[in-house]
Amino acid sequence: MKIIIKFAGGPWDGRTLVGVRGAQDEADRYYVLSNHGCVGQRFRVASQYAVDTLADEDLKQERPHSFQPHSYEVLDHIQNKATTLVRVRYVSPDAGPQHAAAE
Repeated sequence: MKIIIKFAGGPWDGRTLVGVRGAQDEADRYYVLSNHGCVGQRFRVASQYAVDTLADEDLKQERPHSFQPHSYEVLDHIQNKATTLVRVRYVSPDAGPQHAAAE
């Protein structure tokens, strides 16, 4: 089954991941992290800055890197026989608890 995940807001604004269920590709990993696209579920992503920094530098133990956490919340989960579409939106770091209702 094809998986499509569409991001709104935050560092991944406008990004769309397309993959195959069970293929362990990027779309499948975020689908699993989102509890299989469960509406209201939150999950974290790494910004491109964090990925690039860690790729260029060794992990620092004496003074660890500190990156801002980036969370997304599932807004919609639409599924037909061939495709699952999951739309997610950025959740501000100062947002309330996860059980807050999605807008």
